[in-house]
Amino acid sequence: MNPFATRSSGYQWIWPTSAMALVLGVMLTMAWITAQTRQSRFSELPTDVRDRLNAASLDFQGEYFKVQQELKSLRESFGELREENTKLQNAVADQTKSSQLLNESLQEVKTFAGLTEVEGPGLMITLRDAKNAPEGLGDYAVIHDIDVLKVVNELWNAGAESISVNDLRVGPHTNFRCVGSVILVDRVQIASPVVIRAIGDPKTLEGALDLPLGVLAEIRQVEPAMVKLERVENMRMPGFAGSTKPKFMKAVPPKG
Repeated sequence: MNPFATRSSGYQWIWPTSAMALVLGVMLTMAWITAQTRQSRFSELPTDVRDRLNAASLDFQGEYFKVQQELKSLRESFGELREENTKLQNAVADQTKSSQLLNESLQEVKTFAGLTEVEGPGLMITLRDAKNAPEGLGDYAVIHDIDVLKVVNELWNAGAESISVNDLRVGPHTNFRCVGSVILVDRVQIASPVVIRAIGDPKTLEGALDLPLGVLAEIRQVEPAMVKLERVENMRMPGFAGSTKPKFMKAVPPKG
């Protein structure tokens, strides 16, 4: 069989085992000769050249080791920085969350104290002096500070969340008093008609004010037109504009 026969002649090309062994032996011999030749050529070089090559090889190995050490150090530093960055991110997230909670609590306190503008459903009560009251009633035909105060207290008791009188927000220390024919609300003069707005459940607020023998019933006995109630789907109130800074009291620090 011809080992160099092609497929076109009907034979397969088969490489003899002996030929493969021969080629492998030649390749190994050439590699050995090349290594030996390289070593032989190196030994034939002048001494100073060989010293420089050996020194260069040592320098290269030293630089390689140094680079490896620096790379290891950089990897460790990167790991530490990444861990520190994670800690900082967590701290910022915690601080942001704490700030958000603190701000929410502050807003709740300000809203509770009446310091912020608010809106919501509620009831609007209009009190006005009588125009057609029977003669002889005198002061009964006029809206006084006590009438406003009674209505405000009744609204608080009925669950009102915020109250204003003639667009003046009622705060914790708001006071009502009369000076002649003028009503003072925190030293601000108002006159009839007095419009009282209350945010809360309109039905509940109206039911509380319409009780028999209640504050509005007394006013209506003089003249029904002195009182007007209106349910409002949404109303807006300004924040409390009076002073909030105490002169004498101060907060007591928590124990412990």
